[in-house]
Amino acid sequence: MTETPFVYGATPTLFLRPLVRPGEDLKGTDIAFLGVPWRAPNPAGRSPINYEGSLLTPTYFRSNSTSFGGFLPELEVDVFDHFKMVDLGDADVVGDMATSLGNVERRVAEAVEAGCMMVTIGGNSGVSTYPVLKAIAAAADGPTAVLNLDAHHDNERGEWEEDDPRNPQWASSWARRILTLPGVDPARYFHFGLRGAVNDKETFVRFTERGVKRENILTYRDLKQARKEGFDEFAEGLARKVTDGAAKVWICVDPDVLNVGSNPDFGDEPLGPTNEEVIELFHRVGKHAGRKGFGGISFGAVPFTATSLHYVCYYFILYTLAGVAMGNGR
Repeated sequence: MTETPFVYGATPTLFLRPLVRPGEDLKGTDIAFLGVPWRAPNPAGRSPINYEGSLLTPTYFRSNSTSFGGFLPELEVDVFDHFKMVDLGDADVVGDMATSLGNVERRVAEAVEAGCMMVTIGGNSGVSTYPVLKAIAAAADGPTAVLNLDAHHDNERGEWEEDDPRNPQWASSWARRILTLPGVDPARYFHFGLRGAVNDKETFVRFTERGVKRENILTYRDLKQARKEGFDEFAEGLARKVTDGAAKVWICVDPDVLNVGSNPDFGDEPLGPTNEEVIELFHRVGKHAGRKGFGGISFGAVPFTATSLHYVCYYFILYTLAGVAMGNGR
């Protein structure tokens, strides 16, 4: 019986994978997990659990994962037979935004330089997304494509350097801010699951004015049509489109993309994709990206209390990586 690896105190590593501390050798590692415990200010009308409590998300996410292995009997694939995965612990998040962004970027860059695909979890979107993609795209030998799953636009105008440090606007603007990162091609930005009246009339304008193709922003209308015509065929087509010509592909998930009835512990909007549909899409993206093309998957704004949502996210991770393992190896 092997000894349980602990990150800090009694917190185990994700999936009980080996722990690698800052500065330790990552040679031979395929996948690196990093926690990003950053909280955004709680906006009016939104639950404080999703914001204040997100500091605890990486810890709870790890603790809830201990019963999960890598074997998926329905695919007859054990992810951990194909990949060596390690847990890097948490990035240092502090009061200064530039320092926190730099800390996350540095940890991710070290892992990517060692040849790792990334799995990260926040913490709210912004610090848990922007510097992760920045490091992945900077190391790619061509354009990086983004598949962002979110019910909401998160693309308000303004750059992070302009934010009031007491009220950073990452939650409402990060999806726009990433579009100017070096190596990120706005024409290869895909937004899946957009819907609902929390969005406004300029949602599409703010994307397209930064180079995003309107047809790459997929709403409930597209999801409804996909279900009529066959979701598997739709997922296959979208996976091919996302990965075609991209040096790297990065997936980001805000769990509010899921249909409100698809998860008992967390729901934000109706008319969204189901857990099963997202799993199918991610598996196909992983297969088409392959080991060379898959950059990573990141989760933002996951409530620390949403245990069943954590379980769903493990499926997202494992099915994506199973797709990579079964993929074309490009």
